[in-house]
Amino acid sequence: MLCFWGQPRFSRKPFSAFGYELFLREGEPGKWRVPNDFSQFSAQQIIDLLVKTVPQLAPKIPNISINADVDQFIDPAFYQPFSQVKQLLPMINLAIELTEHPAAHWIATTKLVTAAASFNQFGMRVILDDVGSGDNQLERVQLLNPYVHEYKFAIQNFRPVSTLEDILPQLAYWHSLAQKNHKALTIEGIESVTDIALLSRYKIDMLQGYFLGRPEYLPAQH
Repeated sequence: MLCFWGQPRFSRKPFSAFGYELFLREGEPGKWRVPNDFSQFSAQQIIDLLVKTVPQLAPKIPNISINADVDQFIDPAFYQPFSQVKQLLPMINLAIELTEHPAAHWIATTKLVTAAASFNQFGMRVILDDVGSGDNQLERVQLLNPYVHEYKFAIQNFRPVSTLEDILPQLAYWHSLAQKNHKALTIEGIESVTDIALLSRYKIDMLQGYFLGRPEYLPAQH
């Protein structure tokens, strides 16, 4: 059995709930677990679960995002079914977050571009998750920039090795690049009031982290 857990995302100014990032879990109520292999789930399974889950969120928080590893992202069998989402769920703004996880095999850049362009065509925003980590480095960012609406920078990827002060130069770099390229920027991994205070010098668009809201179980309607 599949379900979504949702973590709230917050706009910085004004500070308010902006949307949810959804995470797939499997099991049963009270015994949900992280799947070992996300590729086992088809796009249609994910879409069917979205249809059963997100309408309850949409009246207050219509901005929803889901994750896809690069092997899923570039697979036409995965992205083509999302052409129906705008018709099925017209009340939400759905985004696909391309994770930083390495691909199982070499991937042609043309496949990345085709997939990103297709998601845009289907009315979906593309988010580059965890920029500066894994495979979501500058080369991929520059390649996909025409189709990307948002960068996410994950503080937690550098902890506990580095303090937030140590990370600030990298954050400043991605903040500058987001402004230059006219992209929204979300900072993930907010863990304390101190984090928020240190980030106050930057005009960050959105914030996300355990301090602001932990993932919560979202029951599906039957």
